Parts: sequence; structure tokens; C-alpha cells
Amino acid sequence: MSSYRIASRYAKSLIQLADEQGKLAEVIADIKSIDSIFENSRDLKLMFRSPIIPADKKQNIVKKLFEGKISDLLYRFLTLMIKKGREVYFHEMVESFILQYNVIKNITPVTITSAVKLDAGLIQSMLAALKTKEKLGEIELEEVIDESIIGGFILQYGDKMIDSSVIRNLGGFRNIVDDDSYIKKYS
Repeated sequence: MSSYRIASRYAKSLIQLADEQGKLAEVIADIKSIDSIFENSRDLKLMFRSPIIPADKKQNIVKKLFEGKISDLLYRFLTLMIKKGREVYFHEMVESFILQYNVIKNITPVTITSAVKLDAGLIQSMLAALKTKEKLGEIELEEVIDESIIGGFILQYGDKMIDSSVIRNLGGFRNIVDDDSYIKKYS
């Protein structure tokens, strides 16, 4: 079975369980914080993926790190994944959980990349126009500063992208200049 299918099934089970117990908001907050801990700790990621480290040692580490600090439901779920030998899929399960949660709650992640920090009013007007045009529900915004785009912005949501960056426009101009079909050919 593929890792995506395994992770997706675990995520679906956790969402259903959290929803039944009325702890979905608590679990999503905890799962995002745990994911950031894993992202910032290479050793923790490697430990979870290592087949050499026994499950009981992984259980002890998880207990020291998370017991009493995250929801009991998520803690028990994490220990169950370790008992079943599925901890290697934890990161994929987290990603799948967040995707499924966003679908249930009608949340669309939007990323705006710009060369400089954009004005909050401008961002709000852009998001309001996007919500109206695309009939989106709630928007979860991530702002990224990337000086290499020189100016303008790149807006990404779902599988769509609006690229109004200066670097893209310069690339388009370069293609026009390189295509010298506007120059009359003499033979």
C-alpha cells in the first residue's frame, strides 16, 4: 500500500475521531504545533523514520516531549501509530490531516509572494476580490518575501497561480526580443 494511502487513512480516522469527540479545533492546533517541532528538529524526524530504533524508545521520547502538552486524543493516536509501526508516515499523515480539515471547514490556503512586505489594506482588498471571484470560503494566508522576483506579486491558491512579478514580465520581454520575427529578413 502506498504511503499516501496509509497516511490518508490515518488522517481520516483522526479527523472522524476528533470530530465525534468535539475536539477538532484542539487537534488541528496541536497537530500544526507538532509538525513545526518535527520540521525544526532533524534528529526527531530521523528518529521517527529509523527502523533501527525500537518502538519502546520512540514511545518514551514521545512521552517526554508531548504527554500533557497536547490533547490526549492526539497523544494516544501518536502512540498508536508507533505501536503499529506507522510512525514513518507521521509527516504525510499531518499533511493529509490538514488538507482534509481544510476541505471540511472550507478553508483555502493562499500564498502571496512579494519582493517587499505588502500593505495590509492591499492584501485585504486582493483577498476580498479573490474570495468574490472564486467563491472561496475562509482564507488562510501565508505571506512570503522573495526579493528575487524584483517587484509585483505571485498569488497561489489550490492549483492556480497568478504571477504578476517583474521577473516574469522581464522573462516574457526577453522571449519577445529573442524571437526576432519582428525584424524584416533580407536575403
